[in-house]
Amino acid sequence: MQLLTIVFFTVLIFINTFAYPVTYDQVRGIPYRVSYDHRAITINGNRTLLFSGVIHYPRSTPAMWPYLMSKAKEQGLNTIQTYVFWNIHEQKRGTYDFSGRANLSLFLQEAANAGLFVNLRLGPYVCAEWDYGALPVWLNNIPNIAFRSSNDAWKSEMKRFLSDIIVYVDGFLAKNGGPIILAQIENEYGGNDRAYVDWCGSLVSNDFASTQIPWIMCNGLAANSTIETCNGCNCFDDGWMDRHRRTYPNQPLLFTENWGWFQGWGEGLGIRTPEDLAYSVAEWFANGGAYHAYYMWHGGNHYGRTGGSGLTTAYSDDVILRADGTPNEPKFTHLNRLQRLLASQAQVLLSQDSNRLSIPYWNGKQWTVGTQQMVYSYPPSVQFVINQAAFSLFVLFNKQNISIAGQSVQIYDYNEHLLWNSADVSGISRNNTFLVPIVVGPLDWQVYSEPFTSDLPVIVASTPLEQLNLTNDETIYLWYRRNVSLSQPSVQTIVQVQTRRANSLLFFMDRQFVGYFDDHSHTQGTINVNITLNLSQFLPNQQYIFEILSVSLGIDNFNIGPGSFEYKGIVGNVSLGGQSLVGDEASIWEHQKGLFGEAHQIYTEQGSKTVEWNPKWTTVINKPVTWFQTRFDLNHLAREDLNANPILLDAFGFNRGHAFVNGNDIGLYWLIEGTCQNNLCCCLQNQTNCQQPSQRYYHISSDWLKPTNNLLTVFEEIGASSPKSVGLVQRIINT
Repeated sequence: MQLLTIVFFTVLIFINTFAYPVTYDQVRGIPYRVSYDHRAITINGNRTLLFSGVIHYPRSTPAMWPYLMSKAKEQGLNTIQTYVFWNIHEQKRGTYDFSGRANLSLFLQEAANAGLFVNLRLGPYVCAEWDYGALPVWLNNIPNIAFRSSNDAWKSEMKRFLSDIIVYVDGFLAKNGGPIILAQIENEYGGNDRAYVDWCGSLVSNDFASTQIPWIMCNGLAANSTIETCNGCNCFDDGWMDRHRRTYPNQPLLFTENWGWFQGWGEGLGIRTPEDLAYSVAEWFANGGAYHAYYMWHGGNHYGRTGGSGLTTAYSDDVILRADGTPNEPKFTHLNRLQRLLASQAQVLLSQDSNRLSIPYWNGKQWTVGTQQMVYSYPPSVQFVINQAAFSLFVLFNKQNISIAGQSVQIYDYNEHLLWNSADVSGISRNNTFLVPIVVGPLDWQVYSEPFTSDLPVIVASTPLEQLNLTNDETIYLWYRRNVSLSQPSVQTIVQVQTRRANSLLFFMDRQFVGYFDDHSHTQGTINVNITLNLSQFLPNQQYIFEILSVSLGIDNFNIGPGSFEYKGIVGNVSLGGQSLVGDEASIWEHQKGLFGEAHQIYTEQGSKTVEWNPKWTTVINKPVTWFQTRFDLNHLAREDLNANPILLDAFGFNRGHAFVNGNDIGLYWLIEGTCQNNLCCCLQNQTNCQQPSQRYYHISSDWLKPTNNLLTVFEEIGASSPKSVGLVQRIINT
């Protein structure tokens, strides 16, 4: 026993002599303590600077995770942050899935293997531009439930899920030598139900106290037992840091989301300049910040049907690591230099509180002391000179006249040597990648038309039923069918439908495609659709089958709360040519969940053999609801490493639908033109790809590819104009 005690205290002494910042490599496999003081998160009592990047495990794949972790380490990060996505783990209540992209334990292990800490944000509502904010749609059907509130049904489901996840990740907690050092409950709670927030806090203090790590709440109300954290573009300039110090003087300053931004269908790609992002990060640490996370660091992709309403498949493609995993220069290198500089000064920074001194600036006539020019000094080694004004000027720093760009930070040592400048990205190449065609069209397509009648079951009702209640979000498609007879069909027959935002409707009469509607808003709400159809070829007073294919373009993720259930499909009245099709004597509606091709998985090797494919693909040009299939080899690769040099589907020539590679759904493709706006939201400074497709290239993960005989299957919803143009490219990193 004496020997064990000596060994234990020897280990403690060793741990407490670590240099700053502590890394997971130094505590791997050894139970360690995580706490905090007013200045920083502490590891075994050591204040620790945490440089974090957000990587969402289901927006990437297991084969990508080691590569992503190694790039994070290379870029100077020591922490990975991720949400936990409820609806990818529990699509059916009580049945958990931790396989494939949902393999959270493997993701955590890969972070540990790379020597990275983890901040696990459990939610369970996560927003995140993810389908329904990661809430399973079956929650809609729980009697009397009110999301994110002091509602017994909600609290029961939330507590059950979080408890199960905490058990699942137990071996990865710091107390067991694992990488998880921080957890989050709830997410961006902007409501006013203080009792609910206090209940969240009681879970942390009581039910989840066994985790033995600090818990946070971000960007909204925070419980007393949690650390309040900031999300935004600049948590210094917006006053959050000063407010937090006044309200929570005993808490450290944690920046959980420094935003990149997402892209909606029909939009250009939003750009946040590397200079602006660098300014925000440098200011944060200058003013005493102790934890910073890029949201996103790697945006990844909305594979399958996982994107929020109206959002492109590539997520946050302008952040430090692009959606396909390639470094986004000059951001990658510019912020790498900052992080390594700060890490080298971590002991000095964390040994003292921030000290701000206003410095004079030249107003054109004289030196004047204002409120936007300052220096933060951390003797004896580092000083941050800051200009918050939007324009360049001269400041007087240590009796030196210094030129400083608008909204920028310059870091100096105590010999007045410039160490880093947020506004200077010169010498870093911006064009660090290029595309190489590796599979060139025309491909050897064969086609199969989605059948209107099949062996799939139907549900019959007197009125059209809401989509999610029937599909449980297991498919984005729902067919509505009924018989109609028109008194006066014409070239301008009006169809009126009550549907929802981020929904598309395809109309068919007597199996003929007659028109479509789509709304790709990144929001929710009921809309009344009025579409003109040319029905002049149909006879009056003749019975025809009228069909509507409803396509969900993502379930809205924003501000989900009490009473904010989301719906899809038809949610009210339908009329055709002025005749109501709901509530009339002949009103019998059939509902078919999903597609025949989906149900029979004709996008897989086995499923593709169950239908008869037609090699005459030119006969279905511009024909909607059509399957295309071909095969390709990867015998012309420019580089062998498919994580560092990823493969992309060039979908130019198709219109909109889903693409599958060897049975894996790489997500929604849509060649809709992106328009650019003058008034940009949030952290963005400009846009690119104006009047070009919002997204032309779609990432195919390395673990979904084979050297030869790859099966590519495409379901085209609206009609492909030029399938011969479709091919594959490889993005190559300039070396």
